Amino acid sequence: MKLIERTGRTYLFLSVIISLLFGGILIFVLTKVMNSRLDEQLFYNKEVIAKRIKYDIPLTIFDEPVELNDAENRMYPNDTVIYKDTLILRAIKGEGVNEFEKYRQLKAYETLHGTRYKIVARNSLVRNQDFIWVIVLSTFIIILLLLTGLWILNTQIAKNIWKPFNTNLDRLKNFSIQDQNPIELEPSNIDEFKQLNTSIKSLTQKLQSDFNNLKEFSENASHEMQTPLAIMLSKIELLLQNPELKREQTLQLQSIYQATKRLSKLSKTLLLLAKVENQQFNVKEEISLKDLIEKQLENYEDFIINKNITVTTDLSDKTIEANSMLVDTLISNLLSNAIKHNVQDGKIEITYYRDILIFSNTGKPLQQNPENLFNRFKKASNLKDSLGLGLSIVKQICDVNNWNLSYAQEDDLHQISVFFQS
Repeated sequence: MKLIERTGRTYLFLSVIISLLFGGILIFVLTKVMNSRLDEQLFYNKEVIAKRIKYDIPLTIFDEPVELNDAENRMYPNDTVIYKDTLILRAIKGEGVNEFEKYRQLKAYETLHGTRYKIVARNSLVRNQDFIWVIVLSTFIIILLLLTGLWILNTQIAKNIWKPFNTNLDRLKNFSIQDQNPIELEPSNIDEFKQLNTSIKSLTQKLQSDFNNLKEFSENASHEMQTPLAIMLSKIELLLQNPELKREQTLQLQSIYQATKRLSKLSKTLLLLAKVENQQFNVKEEISLKDLIEKQLENYEDFIINKNITVTTDLSDKTIEANSMLVDTLISNLLSNAIKHNVQDGKIEITYYRDILIFSNTGKPLQQNPENLFNRFKKASNLKDSLGLGLSIVKQICDVNNWNLSYAQEDDLHQISVFFQS
């Protein structure tokens, strides 16, 4: 829910509650005022009746007063005036039916000329109630129109005020850390938005600077490491060719040579991972997975023959749009993993259809949690030439391209699937 909608709904909810409370108070106040006016009128009518009784004037428009009986005299020994609402059954003109109508009633017990009388005066409340409801409904309609106008006005004002924020939010979403140009933000005359723009510019500049420093460090470190490693490998190879070396010395040099090669490979792999994470492979093109897979099968042909692995393929001609180097690395690592962790006389099945690439291979049961299979330095076997980074690179390439990656195992068959449509 957007902030504008949340704020508007809160104001609307509070306005409804306040309007209902206001309506209740208005009805209560108007009822009290109307009843007070009616009570004054009824009291005036009672006084008129009382004066006519005192001065023996005939009651032409009033009912004759009734003398109190003994029970009423005992109940009201003193002069008393009682106001209350009551219902009286009256005939509806022209319809021939009766209905109850609400009246405001005054009942007075007084002594006039030495005689106790009960004087009753009534006035209909129907007109007063109709008048009250007309006032209340009119007020509610005015409030409703006012709230509607304020809602529309507030929405338009809020949209104009928040327009720079929404524009900057879209620009921030499209911002790339690899872009060397500073982010361009929409200016605003709101102090809070000015502070936000300043903070965003400062943050993005620092991110770009840190990214460039990290990128430069990774490339320089990898480059500088490769030179001494290449020298070490060259020197060790020369020493291994010395015929005067003893067997023990030869074995030690071979161990050093293998460790140095492993270190060189590790350096190159970590550099590749850093470049993939930093999204340095932005150039995309149409790629035929079928062609790349067939090319990689030729590159690994010796390894496949060495293990006597049977390879079957079912490849679609459909292309994908991605970076060719990343896709080539993805296929190379998947194929290398399928060969490396296969068994002698095993099999590999490669299938590509409906934007799904599946590598299936025979192998020993997995000895670790499948969730850790794509983590760095998590090896599925104890092979000496395995760094535990192959599937981590595959996972990183899939994450960068928003592809889904999954692993499944059934008996001795392992299956890794890449879903190009995320």
